[in-house]
Amino acid sequence: MRLALVLVLGLLCALGASAQGGLSDARRCATPEPTLAQAFSTARIVEQYRMATALGQRRRAGSVTVPVAVHVLRSGPGAGQGDVPDAWIEAQVDTLNAAFAATDLRFVLALVERVDNPDWAVGLTLGSENERDMKEALALDPARVLNLYTASLGLDYLGWATLPETAAETDDYQGVVLLNQSLPGGARAPYNLGHTGTHEVGHWAGLYHTFSGGCTSPNDGVADTPQQRDGTSGCPRPAPDSCPSDPGLDPVHNYMDYSDDRCMTGFTDGQDVRAEAMLAAFRPTLLAGGFALATAPRPVLDELYVGIDTTVPVWVTNTTDGPVTVTGATATGAEVSLPGPVTIAPGAVARLAARVRPARSGPVTIRLATDTGVTPDLLAVSGTAVVAPTARLGSPTLAARVVEGGTTERTVVLANDGEGTLRFDLTDQPAWVDAVTPSAGTIPGGGSQALTVAFDPSGVPPGALSAPLVFATNDPVRPTVSLPLGLDVLVRPTALGVGAVYPNPGRGRIAVPLALPDDLAVWADVADLRGRVVAQIAEGETLPVGYPELIWDATGAAAGLYLVRVRTATEAAVGRVVILR
Repeated sequence: MRLALVLVLGLLCALGASAQGGLSDARRCATPEPTLAQAFSTARIVEQYRMATALGQRRRAGSVTVPVAVHVLRSGPGAGQGDVPDAWIEAQVDTLNAAFAATDLRFVLALVERVDNPDWAVGLTLGSENERDMKEALALDPARVLNLYTASLGLDYLGWATLPETAAETDDYQGVVLLNQSLPGGARAPYNLGHTGTHEVGHWAGLYHTFSGGCTSPNDGVADTPQQRDGTSGCPRPAPDSCPSDPGLDPVHNYMDYSDDRCMTGFTDGQDVRAEAMLAAFRPTLLAGGFALATAPRPVLDELYVGIDTTVPVWVTNTTDGPVTVTGATATGAEVSLPGPVTIAPGAVARLAARVRPARSGPVTIRLATDTGVTPDLLAVSGTAVVAPTARLGSPTLAARVVEGGTTERTVVLANDGEGTLRFDLTDQPAWVDAVTPSAGTIPGGGSQALTVAFDPSGVPPGALSAPLVFATNDPVRPTVSLPLGLDVLVRPTALGVGAVYPNPGRGRIAVPLALPDDLAVWADVADLRGRVVAQIAEGETLPVGYPELIWDATGAAAGLYLVRVRTATEAAVGRVVILR
């Protein structure tokens, strides 16, 4: 087909009807279809670029270095919380470079950070408040960096991207969102070879779906992609011809179709030119390059601890045409040391380790020094120093009693006496503890968390048990917190009984131990030797199986011997106590 502006009107008519709702839902991409105005204006931009740029004047392949910041969103630090291994991330960048090899883009991994926030990590959807909050908090210099977010997405989507014409290049909303299991190595077959990333980065570079506009020329605004009515499901062979009145079969092997990952093999020359034109028009800062950029994981920068050494991973990306040598570092409000000097080749990334020791609470800015005057404002990372989280248990031990075959619960408080957020995770518990709730989480500075320990000694013979609960924390002084537990497993009574009343003789509060073979309604009174009732201490309330106690307040009782009479619906028992004056 021939790309000409006169054909754009046909595209505009079709785009309005070619939203994602009518497409195959095999691969679900949430990137919005372009509006009519976007399609018209971008087609004009691409045509002007194509006509003005002779073939010999195009940038050489790989001439633009694209720093990629990967933000891994997790529900928490434990397994199964949405984490993505570094190997998957590196494989995704390799996949992008292989897919875009014929273009002028070369992707380099400029940052990996893992952020624990269940609101962002689970069920994320396009345009939601959670998505906007996430990007505002995490986006790294979107004019110079491709921000790529991984999460568990809602509505069964594999990903989405920001088309370059829909937001300013500096807008935090720019970037790509991917289903974490779609990366190479993930479990979302047949879309787990990394081409969801390729597809969405194609959108970020200005490419539309090959089926945008359906069978109406010029379809996706690219001259050499055949018209296509709908997205492809699977990997059909031979390729279908969904627009039989137009030349060519459906481009099922194109990265901008909906085919399985194994089916996708490339972009067309026309798509390469369109991407160049769109990036030149809407992402000029990135294409200009010529900068060096320092990055560091936000969770590390947000938890620098006063008086304690923290190793801060600092990644330095060089997009200039010459080498850049990092010679050292300085910091406000902290001591800092950096191994060096380190020379970074053009288009390369160096991963450095800065040792930072804050002197006080407050902002900390780490600035890298180089042997050139290259973009000094981009060679700084800023964080916040706080007093380190300090774990403290509200009780030195936790003890409980339970009748054999029964269960019970006790509560202990874990407090954070520092300023930084305390993270805790249960790492060891005895077999006779059924659960600890919560078993992991975070506690803000100055806060506390009640932990409920559920004891269940099923199958354990009567006797005394002891073992610790062990928690791993990020308290730099006390990384492991241990709570000794004690559990007395008691023999189950076979009949109602009254134990040794105490104190005996006594005055004031008198305890009456019982033995109950089951949960039973209990009546109890206290009588003198003449049989006169002087106190009623239980009136049919149900007491638990085992060894509960009743209390008699004998403060006003005369001196003498008293009988404590206890009964249930089927049994009775008597105890004795002497009251002194």
